[in-house]
Amino acid sequence: MSRILITGAGGFVGAAVADLAARNGHHVIVLVRNPSAPRVVALAERCEIAIADLADGATAKIVEQARPDIVVHSAWEGVGGPDRASLVQLDNIRTTVALLDSAIAAGVSRFIGIGSQAEYGRHDRRIDESAGTEPFLLYGAAKLSAFHLTRQRAADAGIGYAWLRLFSPYGPGDNPNWLIPSVTAQLLAGQAPRISAGTQKWDYLHIDDVAAGILAAALTDSAHGLFNLSSGCAVTVRSIVERVRDLADADLDLRFGDIPFGPHQIMHLEGDCSRLAAATGWAPRIVIEDGLVTVVDALKHAA
Repeated sequence: MSRILITGAGGFVGAAVADLAARNGHHVIVLVRNPSAPRVVALAERCEIAIADLADGATAKIVEQARPDIVVHSAWEGVGGPDRASLVQLDNIRTTVALLDSAIAAGVSRFIGIGSQAEYGRHDRRIDESAGTEPFLLYGAAKLSAFHLTRQRAADAGIGYAWLRLFSPYGPGDNPNWLIPSVTAQLLAGQAPRISAGTQKWDYLHIDDVAAGILAAALTDSAHGLFNLSSGCAVTVRSIVERVRDLADADLDLRFGDIPFGPHQIMHLEGDCSRLAAATGWAPRIVIEDGLVTVVDALKHAA
């Protein structure tokens, strides 16, 4: 079993990866700023908790003391709202590179970075890793910059390296402001959400499959380079809303088209995940129809 250090375990994706790795018998060290965050508290029985801010100088010492075999870097500031276009994204580049440098100095054998579909920008089609990268937000540009810098430094150091461009994770515990949990909460409350026409096709990946894909990349020495982490299947937003409506209240009328599409609306976002599947044997298992059941059930029980 491996010693795995995971950043961002207070967040949706990082916590899921840490939980899965610990349940599979690995020694997991989670590097967090706030040990009292609910997701971190839930991990405390199975994971070693290390407290530090990636922006301060204590991180290198903690990584050295942790002696991880593998680092999974999930932490990232400003993933939603106005911060996606703020200068905090430049800080993310610096902290990502500094974390990798600390990992190299500590003798780590593999570094896994969590990138984003936002690095590609707008293509409106199914895309593989050879697609051009033209991000239109600073968030995507910063992720792309971090990818190029860490890939080069990892290559110079001769360590294993994978960068996973993640497509739209969803599932129980997701940010309540994102589309699926927001719409689900409104429908469970008997309210018809104000939504667009819903004709855009989006690639959503259940959080359980996200965690399994990241862990597979982390543990597969031959998985090297850039990978899409996606479901490989795009569905319309309309079909998602209709499925949630049927699960929550089949008699509730829906109104599509109340909100116009924004100026940067991507109408078809779909990632080809075959490269990751071929490299690791991982494949998404949860189809969107079944995954939405887990979201509805979780929000029902939380009410």
